[in-house]
Amino acid sequence: MLSGYRGIGRVSGRKRAFTLIELLVVIAIIAILIALLLPAVQQAREAARRSQCKNNMKQLGLAMHNYLDVNGTFPISTVRSVSRPNWRVFLLPYMDQAPLYNRLDLDNGQFLSRFFSGTTTALRGLVVPTWVCPSSTFEPTNAVTSGTYNNQGNAQTHDYVGIAGATPDPAGRGTAVCRNGSYRSIYCNNGTIVPNVATRLAQLTDGTSNIMIVAEQSGAINMRDVSNNYYGGWSGSGSRVPPADTHWGTGNTAIRYRINDTAERAGSDQVWTGNTVINSFHTGGIHALLGDGSVRFLSENMDFTTLRKICVKDDGDPLGEF
Repeated sequence: MLSGYRGIGRVSGRKRAFTLIELLVVIAIIAILIALLLPAVQQAREAARRSQCKNNMKQLGLAMHNYLDVNGTFPISTVRSVSRPNWRVFLLPYMDQAPLYNRLDLDNGQFLSRFFSGTTTALRGLVVPTWVCPSSTFEPTNAVTSGTYNNQGNAQTHDYVGIAGATPDPAGRGTAVCRNGSYRSIYCNNGTIVPNVATRLAQLTDGTSNIMIVAEQSGAINMRDVSNNYYGGWSGSGSRVPPADTHWGTGNTAIRYRINDTAERAGSDQVWTGNTVINSFHTGGIHALLGDGSVRFLSENMDFTTLRKICVKDDGDPLGEF
């Protein structure tokens, strides 16, 4: 009797295993939960990257105004010729990069050639994080020795570009401020970061909070990086005083096309042309640095007339909200 009782107890206490169908259902539920969670994780990561990109531009704004306080003007965009540095180099001392700046050989007309030959080596392959949008999928340096970049010094290619103006000019001043030129481009001097010309704060007559001086340029056109970084992001320009009809170089653009335009058009299809597109990998638009140091996110659906107005420092029609 006792032996039989123990046997019955063992049978009744046996645990039932999952069937194959039940396991498949559990796996399917887990897969669905992961599929639902993944977009949220990706959105959170992009939000963090977008926040860092905005912070980068705020740091550039502080550097711009520190430069302005010391020198009385905003930095000149580029100085003829391409063998000289552009405005990004001259901001270095104002963005905690004074030791780097002091190591550079900035002798007039020799910056680029000495960079290639190895005399100015501090920038070779160097990446300054403030100039990198973390949402961009492109490498921050490009070692191509011919073709798109001609970046023989493996210099950093920057994700933020100076605004030289916009075309057509909102004030209708024609060739006095914008002119057709080489490489199917239109070159302008109605913006703030202009080749060979230093802009004073008083010249931003439309109001510093209404004028974009630097824009994000970290996106792609037809899967290509067509940002204004010819010879790398630190070099100058082959330009006369704008709006001259000969201009190519690095560090600035005159707005001719909408934000995140995806077509390869006249003046925006090469990295050395005058109307490279302001774009990003963020959803829906780009970050923009205004003359007062604030940073705004501009929608890619912004009215094009409004976009041109905020790129021009003195069209006489200051905007209230945009």
